[in-house]
Amino acid sequence: MRIQEVTQRYPPALGGVEIHVEAIARALAARGHEVAIVTTDLERDRPFSRFARPPPPSPSVRRHRAVRLLPAPHGLGIAAPGMLLDLLGPPADVVHAHAFGMAPTWFASLARRLRSTPLILEPHADAGRGTSGSRAYARAVARLTLRPADRIVAQTRSETALLAGLGVAAERIVRIPDGIDLTEFEGIGGPRRSGSGGLTVLFVGRLYPEQKGLEPLVRSWALLPSELDLNLRIVGDDWGGRRLVETRARELGVSDRITLTGPLPRSDLLQEFSRADLFVLPSLFEPYGIVLTEAMAAGLPIVASRVGGVPEVVAEGENALLVPPGDPAALAAAMEELARDDRRRTAFSRAGRTRVESFSWTRVIPQWERLFEEVAGGGR
Repeated sequence: MRIQEVTQRYPPALGGVEIHVEAIARALAARGHEVAIVTTDLERDRPFSRFARPPPPSPSVRRHRAVRLLPAPHGLGIAAPGMLLDLLGPPADVVHAHAFGMAPTWFASLARRLRSTPLILEPHADAGRGTSGSRAYARAVARLTLRPADRIVAQTRSETALLAGLGVAAERIVRIPDGIDLTEFEGIGGPRRSGSGGLTVLFVGRLYPEQKGLEPLVRSWALLPSELDLNLRIVGDDWGGRRLVETRARELGVSDRITLTGPLPRSDLLQEFSRADLFVLPSLFEPYGIVLTEAMAAGLPIVASRVGGVPEVVAEGENALLVPPGDPAALAAAMEELARDDRRRTAFSRAGRTRVESFSWTRVIPQWERLFEEVAGGGR
């Protein structure tokens, strides 16, 4: 099949959606399909910035110049007119567009109305803060972008319920989880250090305070007993949160136990997973959390917020402790509980490595292939 993957940003741009699209594209190409990536020239959309050094040109990756039309949050005011012209060019057998309310889904939906190319939309949607404005916007987006699609893919049951609440018919929603390349983690995650001292806690994600719960994380650090000797390593690109973390850590007197690495190459990131003893994701909202599957693959016990798709990715009480979002005391208590219990950390590690096998791309990609074949064959 000829498949077009449409996404606002694409590696080497960093992010969960970007990793997801690249993995699907590579896996489908390896299975003999012709895959083209339709994307923009953005490295980041918060702040708006293009690649300082443009990636090498590729016949399978078509990057169009992005423009910022509106100062809307989350990259929602960004468009790339060339993307629409691309979608109206030589037809594919199926178009797969990503991200709720962003230019790729708007343009792909318009192209679907103008021509007959089958369309699959994957919104990667989350209720977020759930303000009245965001709910009204979500209903408008669903009406204008999701309605033309032949299928809408949700990664979790919570996303399925969200889309149904926006008026998407249940029979048009297909649930396929995100995947992970387990071969990357072979040899990672040996026996963890025993005892309660000198443990490393790892956070990986955008330093985006409006989503990732960075302030509750730093405040929780100040509540942990000093004798635990826990060290926090924060890995990720700065989306406006680095100064917040540094300021709060200094005010609370925990700067010496928190390290911010900035974004890291993939090889260095895997080393961070290998050296850590515990993983934490205190998000205020989270559609899925691909880093949770990475943590499980690395054999890390997890402490995370009970939001969005997180309770479906991990198994609460088996390989993760979940806490209310934005609650530093509960977050500190969960981390202390696991830090003091070597046997439980070991049990969580083993359970996570078993659980993550169901998210392997070797199991997930055949589901995508069947869906593409069904939609390209005319099943609506």
